[in-house]
Amino acid sequence: MTSSRMVARWGRDWPRSLPRRSPSEQAELLDRARIAIVRLQERARAGGEPGHALHRRELFATPDAELRIVDLLPSEVALGPFRPGATWRAAVRFSSAFPGARPDGVADQRGVAVRIADGPRRLDLLATTGEAHHARDAPAMIASLEAAAAASAGGPLGRVGAAFTLVRRLGVRDGVRMTRTLLRAAESGVSLAATTFYSRAPFQLGDFAVRYRIRGVAPDSALRAAGDRCLTGDLSTRLREAECSWTLELQGFLDPARTPMDDHRIPWDSPWLEVGRLSLRPGSGPRPLAADGFRATPEWTDEGGPVLEPLGDLNRLREAAYAASRSGRARSG
Repeated sequence: MTSSRMVARWGRDWPRSLPRRSPSEQAELLDRARIAIVRLQERARAGGEPGHALHRRELFATPDAELRIVDLLPSEVALGPFRPGATWRAAVRFSSAFPGARPDGVADQRGVAVRIADGPRRLDLLATTGEAHHARDAPAMIASLEAAAAASAGGPLGRVGAAFTLVRRLGVRDGVRMTRTLLRAAESGVSLAATTFYSRAPFQLGDFAVRYRIRGVAPDSALRAAGDRCLTGDLSTRLREAECSWTLELQGFLDPARTPMDDHRIPWDSPWLEVGRLSLRPGSGPRPLAADGFRATPEWTDEGGPVLEPLGDLNRLREAAYAASRSGRARSG
């Protein structure tokens, strides 16, 4: 299917599928999210340096990446940063999701953050392993943050505490489902160069609602390094030999049945459209990034107004949680 035909199938009536919350309900959820992330951050930093409440362990970071947009895109999505043929200098950070620092060999969700900038405009794309989100909606996401704070205690006590929190907040059925989803998204022994990362939450691009993924295109996934920093060592080894690349792809809303907007646990049944390629040049090595942190959700505004915006209360909650985490690091720094 050509890219034009694919985009022609995308639906424009997605606003009717978004869940609705009153301003008071939304404010209460955001307050709960801030409290949960601060508690998680305090648990995660106990006995250590201030850092991220989630994705604390940095695996590889560099300000020397490149994001090149493909030459041909349908005009409906060739907007803002997705200008056909554009080449953006990018900063990239790979991480592990667990709030405490653990060896790379331990199964965990992995994350990637990509930043491009054009003067005052900035686009941050954050994604994690696992196409299905573990949380149905904002209340479930808050429950997962509270469970993560309990799990940060480590060992059997941490696991029991996390399970008890999920069951108390969500009930047995949804608590078990969330735990299974998190376990399926955890990986070990897979090269970052062959890993696929998903946004899982929707965003508005022009007239459409979309999700994105960043897909590793390495021909093999086996690690070429060992030890506690095997993921870092593997990517460094690969980059001494050749370029490493990941495609940036979008999928669009079709209808409420195939692409639900109210349950983030359900992967969308919609084809992926490649819009760009993220690359690290041969010889690239890990280098520190600026300390201002990544935004939790992507936004981009052109002269005519916004062209890329987050949708839904889960994105609003993520932004509030990340802002609380950044504030906590700043107060302790």
